[in-house]
Amino acid sequence: MSEKTKYNVWIPDQIAESFLDLDDFVTQLISFYPYLSLIDFVGIKKIKNFDQSVDETTEEYNQICQQFGKVMQEYGVVNFRGNELFTRNTVTGLKLGLLMGKLERAKSMWGDKLNLDYQAARKLIQHFSDRYLIKKEED
Repeated sequence: MSEKTKYNVWIPDQIAESFLDLDDFVTQLISFYPYLSLIDFVGIKKIKNFDQSVDETTEEYNQICQQFGKVMQEYGVVNFRGNELFTRNTVTGLKLGLLMGKLERAKSMWGDKLNLDYQAARKLIQHFSDRYLIKKEED
């Protein structure tokens, strides 16, 4: 069996203290390494008003995050409503189907001795089915 090679990532204490989750920091460092190697750190040091440009970039990033959050929130509301509608219609359909089955079973067992108007009950179940599931307009 071959032994896995272990690598060590040395992070200065000054940097490590500013991160709560070092594992996540190292994961992101490794993930973004190809992009980090393209950064011209000498050029960055020469930029005048570097702090101001960082603040502007941070502000722009925050606005993008807010827009993304709003879009995801709207998507969540629409998706939730769609799932809720599907669930409600499914449950309503199952209940009406079971009710119709019980009505037909009662009719077959009791026949004419049934204490309710079979046709009226059948029409009522069909009315609710048309109204809530098929969304037919009422006459």
